[in-house]
Amino acid sequence: MKLLIATTLLTLLAIPASAQTEIERDFDTFVTWFSGNWDNEIQTFNESIQGLPDDMRHGRIHMKYQAVTSNTLPGVLFVIENYGTEGLQGDLNYVSVHHFYADVERQAIAHELWFSTNGDWNYLAGNADAAADLSAGDYRFNQQCVLYWKREASQFKGATDPGACITTEGGEDVVVEATGILSRGDLWRSDLVHDTSGKRIRGLDEFERFRKARFYSCYGRHKAADGGWVNFKDVRVHNQGDFVWLGGDTLGIQMRRIIWTSGFFGNALALQAYQNGSEKPTVNGHAALNASFIGLDHPEFVVNCKRPGRAR
Repeated sequence: MKLLIATTLLTLLAIPASAQTEIERDFDTFVTWFSGNWDNEIQTFNESIQGLPDDMRHGRIHMKYQAVTSNTLPGVLFVIENYGTEGLQGDLNYVSVHHFYADVERQAIAHELWFSTNGDWNYLAGNADAAADLSAGDYRFNQQCVLYWKREASQFKGATDPGACITTEGGEDVVVEATGILSRGDLWRSDLVHDTSGKRIRGLDEFERFRKARFYSCYGRHKAADGGWVNFKDVRVHNQGDFVWLGGDTLGIQMRRIIWTSGFFGNALALQAYQNGSEKPTVNGHAALNASFIGLDHPEFVVNCKRPGRAR
């Protein structure tokens, strides 16, 4: 009997975790990685440096991904605030809502793009938690245009089923091929649109390449118009091209990660200071690409920026 019990226990221990447990674990990781702010400023900057023609360049996009637990549906909703060329400091372009859940049958993470039946989702800007109460009458989505994400080592790859995502534009049927790649700090996506004969209508071969934006808290001082000093603190600036004016247009600071696609220059975190509304920086400071601290010391201003919760 003891031998039978021991053999049974060894057999049970040898059985791998159920497929559902594995996909649920992957889902939790996916949600953690997806959450936060994303920006493709590095890509758009490099495309401008390379002098690519306009029809080959990507537009600057900053996205704020906020995970919300639905009160009626499995998985999570992501309320996404989309900003344009000026990034997070510019105007909000629009808000989108996406639904994600673990599809046990396909062993993948299902990704639905929702459309509002009441106009748009802009009322959710700054109020993402309100999405928890959305019901079936508030949204619609194309069931053929679901992306399915699967984990492959240290990243997730997502895609619509080939040729399945057919929608209507201008009274004509078009085919959308949506793909994506997600890792802890990178999000790549591509949406190619073809007519039913296979002729491309829009979309670029090159992925839109987003990097996770990491925020710094900045403090310091700058000269005022009367010659005195103005102190500032707790100014949030992220490292993906974020630009903030302090004291009107007296002093502006911008932080960006410089990652060269070619050449002999080293990659770096850059902090730039602008004065009196000028479009050209007065001072450029550089640090290691993932530095937790960066600062500038100038006769007319001092700027120190630190990643919250990280040692200098």
